[in-house]
Amino acid sequence: MWSKKVLAFVAAVVAAVALAGCGSSGDTNTSAANGDAGASGSAWKIGSIASCSGTQAGSLGGVCKTMQVWADSVNAAGGINGHKIDLIVKDDASNPTTSTSMVRELIDKDHVIAIVGDSSNVDATWASYAQAKGVPVVGGLPISTTFISNPNFFGIGTNLLALNYATIETAKNAGFNKIGFLYCAESPQCSQSVPAFEGAAKLLGVEGTTAKVSATAPDYTAQCLQMKNAGIQTYEVGSGSDVVLRVLDSCKSQGLNAPLIQADGTFQNSWTKDKNTDGTLGVELTAPWFDSSIPGVKEFQDALQKSAPDVYNSDLYGPGTFYGWISGKLFEAAAKAGNLGDNPTSADVTKGLFALKDETLGGLIAPTTYQQGSKGAPFLNTCYWNIQIKDGKYISLNGGKPTCIDPAKLAPLMPKG
Repeated sequence: MWSKKVLAFVAAVVAAVALAGCGSSGDTNTSAANGDAGASGSAWKIGSIASCSGTQAGSLGGVCKTMQVWADSVNAAGGINGHKIDLIVKDDASNPTTSTSMVRELIDKDHVIAIVGDSSNVDATWASYAQAKGVPVVGGLPISTTFISNPNFFGIGTNLLALNYATIETAKNAGFNKIGFLYCAESPQCSQSVPAFEGAAKLLGVEGTTAKVSATAPDYTAQCLQMKNAGIQTYEVGSGSDVVLRVLDSCKSQGLNAPLIQADGTFQNSWTKDKNTDGTLGVELTAPWFDSSIPGVKEFQDALQKSAPDVYNSDLYGPGTFYGWISGKLFEAAAKAGNLGDNPTSADVTKGLFALKDETLGGLIAPTTYQQGSKGAPFLNTCYWNIQIKDGKYISLNGGKPTCIDPAKLAPLMPKG
């Protein structure tokens, strides 16, 4: 098990990314057992939980509908191994108490065999309970600390330490040696992410400059001039998507023409409409959600466009929503690998997950093999995808292939003890 010091460090690393994604709680408690299309076996009951309303609705608001679309598409195709999916979706609104209660209900009352697509911002409050009950958590938000610390959580994307390193590595590979990091002023955790940024910058041999930005500031002239005077060549803004654009526009007006470099939680469809975003580089935790040249991505797009056009045609269509779909695909792969049949148990699902070898889900994730007996996460993904905004469009770089970091390179970034 990772030490408390390490977990605290990791939480700080992710703070800016989590805040960058930024209604009331709601138990949608929906079921997708219709459209059997020839399914012959008993339905499998699984659960899903996400923060579809509340403070993170701007990035996660479409996850609940996307999970439903995934389950409906499975059932319309005849199910998995001849079994329909009976999906129960919960919206915890980022409320820890609500979230814990909902997960306990899923496990103890509904008797789900797995929780698929964990997109809850407060899953740390119930992670140990699901682990104690032996109910596997299949995919979800890669930036959650649970996906790097809990052996019951089966992740789909780049782990947190790798993400910070990957962002700076991407900048360096693009020829930028002076990098800025503007972090949110609203949370102490954002300032705690500064040492992680500086550590990775030093390790990669680039010069880093940091400054605070407030979401309520009337302008960002001072910070932009600081970046300009420091000669920075690219910069990241660790705040909400709307704040990122306001900072970018402000800096452009001050003559700072350096492009942005952002982690995927901030990207939205509307970004391509702002001419100042042209040239923005990005780091994706899974395959890019927009790259229809990847068959698995095209399937996601078609399903969402058909069954949830309100999500597909909005800023909710993006990385956060895509994680839910990928998680569903991971469950499908595990069910097939484990040859799940009538009345499967959570242990059967877990066995199926461990049976996967170098699984990519058709190019949606990096090659993944989960390791049994791990005291921490069963798999720490250090691979990432690069994207860019160019001429008003999102494009994939490196031929749409992931770049993988040697885990040994991340060791110096780990705190001692």
